[in-house]
Amino acid sequence: MMEVIVYFEGADSTRDWVSKLLNRSDITFRKIPSQNSSSSFSELPSYISDILYLDKPDIIIAGSNDGIHEKPIFSIELAACTPQFQHALQRFPRLLASVASGCPTVLIMPLRKRSNDGKSTYQRSVAADYGAVRLTDIFHVPALVIDWPDDDGILLYEGSDGLPPLNSKSIADLGSYLRDCLTSFAQVDYLGALARLPQTQFLTDQTRMNAYKNGNITIARPGGGGTNAQVKLDLCATSDVIHRLTTEGRATATSISQLPDYFRAREQSLLFYPTRISDHAGDPYVGMMTYYDIAFCRTGPSTRDRRFNLIAYAQGVELSETTERMKKFNDNTCLFSKGYKPSNARHYSYYLRDGCRKLKSKPIRIYGEIADLIAYEDAILMNA
Repeated sequence: MMEVIVYFEGADSTRDWVSKLLNRSDITFRKIPSQNSSSSFSELPSYISDILYLDKPDIIIAGSNDGIHEKPIFSIELAACTPQFQHALQRFPRLLASVASGCPTVLIMPLRKRSNDGKSTYQRSVAADYGAVRLTDIFHVPALVIDWPDDDGILLYEGSDGLPPLNSKSIADLGSYLRDCLTSFAQVDYLGALARLPQTQFLTDQTRMNAYKNGNITIARPGGGGTNAQVKLDLCATSDVIHRLTTEGRATATSISQLPDYFRAREQSLLFYPTRISDHAGDPYVGMMTYYDIAFCRTGPSTRDRRFNLIAYAQGVELSETTERMKKFNDNTCLFSKGYKPSNARHYSYYLRDGCRKLKSKPIRIYGEIADLIAYEDAILMNA
């Protein structure tokens, strides 16, 4: 008999919600660690820590058909925020984290939501849907967006738990679909069996229609529709970018000489302009960067599979913002600095095997993984 394991973040009310959604009382629930640097993170199965490397989905449903080997089945991201461009994309790394690890994912987000004073109603940016479509097309793993139920822009909830109402059509249909996914998980080729489910095609097509309802998404209109005046993206010749880095004093001839061959080989580079890298968790730029990658740069599953370089051309940010954050991590968190104790033997063993790659602060992990180049005011770092 298949065992179902659910990793979750948040209140314990989530356990009851998931049990009802899947119509199962035999689920094993485990909490997602609050920090990747915690000792409990080192005890996670590798398929879970791989997903959490970039960011943490709210819910990860996993299963085991033999009682030994666990694999991911689906992740769920619950986003009750106002769904305009920047807010919607703050959740995007969680979708990318899932599909890049072979785990299908669904984002539950309002199609519309009223402001707290009731004077404005915010519509969901089609960027959320377009990003999901691109993830599906690039990784061949379903990434879906489903509407959080509302009443004229006022979100509906399951009691007082702050979760989507289970008796609403969209959530009830999702529950039925996820139960079919559990059945498909018994197949040797789970993703292949999932692709054959009619509901997978229906939900994918629905997300695709929402993505293109306002026309094509372009670099000039990354959110689709409107003017996107608050978003600055530039597609430039890579040779011009290299020249600009030196003339502005961001890079020396020595650092420029270390640019990887793949970087120089791409004729064009896409620049965006964050005003912080690691401060304030890097929001909203880390989410926007992962979206720009998938929407405009990526051609395949690897970050080497890009048509354009992706460059974070930071504004008013010096290298010290990152180096000081890393020094603090090394001094106060890294076990290689703190040293071995019998009480941390398992955690220290994790460091020996995997190092600090998954344990650094979230924005540094994401920038280090996704950006081809970070151009500070006084230095450059590159994805070598």
